[in-house]
Amino acid sequence: MATEKIKILDGEVINRIAAGEVVERPASVVKELIENAIDAGATKIEVEIKEGGQKSIEITDNGEGMSPNDALLAFMPHATSKISTDEDLESIATLGFRGEALPTISAVSHITLSTHCDSEPTGCRITIDGGKIKGPEPDAFPRGTRIIVKNLFYNTPARRKFLKSQSVEMSQISDIVCHYIMGYPEIAFKFTKSNVKITSSNGSGNLLDAILAVYGPEVTKNLIPLKEPPSLANSGMSLRGYISPPNQARPSSRYTTTLVNRRVVKTKLLNQAIVRACSAFFPKGKYPVLILDLRVPPELIDVNVHPQKTEIRFKDERWVFAVIWEAVQMSLSGLKMVSSPMSQALSVSQPEFQPELDPSIETKTIELPEDNNSSMFTPPPSFKIPDSYRASQTLFDQPSNQQSSQSSISSNYENHVFDLNETSQENFNTTRPVQQASTGNAFTPVVKLSNPKILAQLKNTYLLGEDDEGLFIIDQHVAHERVLFDQLVKTYKDKPLTAQPLLFPVPLKLLPSERMIIKEQLNEIKALGFSVQQEEDGLFYVTTIPVSDKKTNDNQSIQNLLSEVLNGWEGRSMAEIKTDLLKTMACKAAVKAGDPLTPGEWSSLLDQLLKTENPFTCPHGRPIVLRLTTRQIEVGFLRA
Repeated sequence: MATEKIKILDGEVINRIAAGEVVERPASVVKELIENAIDAGATKIEVEIKEGGQKSIEITDNGEGMSPNDALLAFMPHATSKISTDEDLESIATLGFRGEALPTISAVSHITLSTHCDSEPTGCRITIDGGKIKGPEPDAFPRGTRIIVKNLFYNTPARRKFLKSQSVEMSQISDIVCHYIMGYPEIAFKFTKSNVKITSSNGSGNLLDAILAVYGPEVTKNLIPLKEPPSLANSGMSLRGYISPPNQARPSSRYTTTLVNRRVVKTKLLNQAIVRACSAFFPKGKYPVLILDLRVPPELIDVNVHPQKTEIRFKDERWVFAVIWEAVQMSLSGLKMVSSPMSQALSVSQPEFQPELDPSIETKTIELPEDNNSSMFTPPPSFKIPDSYRASQTLFDQPSNQQSSQSSISSNYENHVFDLNETSQENFNTTRPVQQASTGNAFTPVVKLSNPKILAQLKNTYLLGEDDEGLFIIDQHVAHERVLFDQLVKTYKDKPLTAQPLLFPVPLKLLPSERMIIKEQLNEIKALGFSVQQEEDGLFYVTTIPVSDKKTNDNQSIQNLLSEVLNGWEGRSMAEIKTDLLKTMACKAAVKAGDPLTPGEWSSLLDQLLKTENPFTCPHGRPIVLRLTTRQIEVGFLRA
């Protein structure tokens, strides 16, 4: 007799499985409940969070509310008021429509819902424990709805143990709330943590007021309105928003808010368009503060792609790409800070530009070639090493003449091979392994040098040298960066970074989540050399920074340095944060491309480089030395 193995799962198990797609973390719950409040026509929404959302999430709105029967149906799978037929999927105008959020949230938490609509004489209250409904019961709740979600994932311990720390989850929630504050400036939001206000908006309908609530006055006052491309005229589409100028760049794309039909989305198409357009204006690795609000006819997009509804598809992707690209280019025209062949190729004066969309391209892989002639915003500084970074022998401790320096460096390393495989790496010195050159590239990263000697400097950027294997080339910037990084690690490995006071406090431009980090992690931030305090005007000011040279003492550099420290704080250990900070400090203090060096400085740099733990890879993972072997040269000249 055959054994029947296939069976239909019961509703409770189905809802717990579905919760894994819809409710990934506390921020997912906040997103779904805010969207329900917006769809209900709310003009006021209050968000209260306790313990990163793991203890309690409370969303209160003044929307239209629900009758007792509708309140019960709202927790049934696939019950919704947003659509009625499959034709409605072709033109969805609401944020929610699947009817999955409340059933799946209630399957993995304890929920209390209080609601009241105008058609009912009194409100009602419903409680749900792990999917089991109790009520409705009469409740004296005013018009609107309040949902309290407690003990999220209490009955799914496997999911709960994968949640991050409270600060990480709170940061994710903060980003969600801030996106919707800027997406719906006509709604007055109040966002609190354990009844302490994080931020609030006035619901004036003015987008700048909403941006002010999120980013503060220092960022808002410098924003540039996005210009709507002429191609949108009579198209049924519209575009508005703001973007920061290039000299107000940020170290992370976290400051980008993209909305399509007022839905917060994360789609590769829009990211590609934004990055391609900004690459002509912003330095490599820097991003704008951007709020982009695109409105299109609902039938031209498909939002029914993923349960979390953050991904969408466009029917005409190429046209949308071109519109976004053109809007950013037009808005930043005349403010160009980066000059390169690519920026000329992306000129707005070429209306025939047809971008090739590569689905494999990620936002961070579209990069401009480095401009080795100067720094981005200031003339290249003269070569100088701060006293605090000097080892026993610095680049200025050089022999009296070129001949003696070259013979000295040659004799010091005679009959010795520096092999990367022989060096020991301490845990604190985290570096990605050297990447081998792609097929067809004449140069390969070097992992050993035998009897090296520097011959000349090329383009005030590269040091040309020879050893037993042939010709090698050193990138002077990353070589010096490696030297300084190792010195900093040795100096600060087991103690806090030395702080230097600022003559005048510097006001900071912070996200609400960054303000929370500073308030909660003051001692840790102080150990990194920063002292930050909040004044009566509500702004945060930095009063000390890690000891550095004068190049990092302007306000924007200080802002960028602290932003890099705070970016991704929640997902990094203190050791990682400290290491990343030392990498940044070494990079900023190192000699730059375009800085001329004397022959003595060539030799001294090589001397110090070969004494480091890893002389062939910079702290950020780039190769320091490339090689063209004697064999390759002979093949090129047809000698072999």
